Amino acid sequence: MYERIKKMSKIRKWEITLTLLLIAIIAGVIVIAANKENTFHTISGKIAFVSSAVVDQEIYAMTGNNYNITNLTNTSWSNTAPAWSPDGAKIAFYSNRDGNWEIYIMNSDGSNQINLTNNSAEDGYPWFSPDGNRIVFCSDRDGNFEIYSMSSNGSEVARLTNNSAIDAYPYWSPDGSKITFSSDRDGNDEVYIMDMNGSNQIRLTNSSGSDIDASISPDSRKIVFASDLTGDYEIYTMNLDGTDVINLTDNPSSQDEYPCWSPDGSKVVFSSDRAGTLDIYVMDADGKNLTRLTYEYYQEFYPRWSQ
Repeated sequence: MYERIKKMSKIRKWEITLTLLLIAIIAGVIVIAANKENTFHTISGKIAFVSSAVVDQEIYAMTGNNYNITNLTNTSWSNTAPAWSPDGAKIAFYSNRDGNWEIYIMNSDGSNQINLTNNSAEDGYPWFSPDGNRIVFCSDRDGNFEIYSMSSNGSEVARLTNNSAIDAYPYWSPDGSKITFSSDRDGNDEVYIMDMNGSNQIRLTNSSGSDIDASISPDSRKIVFASDLTGDYEIYTMNLDGTDVINLTDNPSSQDEYPCWSPDGSKVVFSSDRAGTLDIYVMDADGKNLTRLTYEYYQEFYPRWSQ
């Protein structure tokens, strides 16, 4: 799934080759972004994210400030796409540690890591329902990538989409009634929304770009998503019906991706390579007050915020 979903997002730019990464480390390339960036690092709650040191990808958690960072997975395999349970006690993610991509769950401190899917298919991109009882995800277990949901213990799997396209990046709405996802069923990656049981699937975007990672704000008024409509990935917001699309980052020289709302909806956390490598940034929900949270040589991406 890692390779197929990578194609869906038009080979996301964070996958810089190991050669270029090593050259950057040796050269000590640290370019400080000058896009009205703040230097105050304290955050409320916890942010889980992925860090790719050299080859493997590990999940970390950041609390308080960017110096309080803990490695949660600590394996020699790739672990990615962390998703918090609503109470912050669990994190779902997917990993290839068992030979193919499976969805796992662990305690918020990284203990008790359990394989939930445990099959020969590629399973990934989990997201909890607001009550924490179910997890939505994508899988190619029936031949191509579709959206599924399952109980938070891995049982009661239900297929929600059924077509020949690639359906991926599902997110549950805060009220539990809707699921947003991306699909290339109409030729390129667009944002869709559907009822929690898979019915009433509606296309929200209609652009020439790849529109992905769309999630609904905590107050259910806006959707944040990433798109390469302008040639590079930027972070956008729009209304729930797809109107009033606004570019929040508007930085053509960088790739801004993986947006996620703060628990109160006042901020958006995301990753950007505007300083040379992918790091974690946060901004107000209107795109103002940009703040950089991590300063590493490594690629750090896929931030997800919890209380």
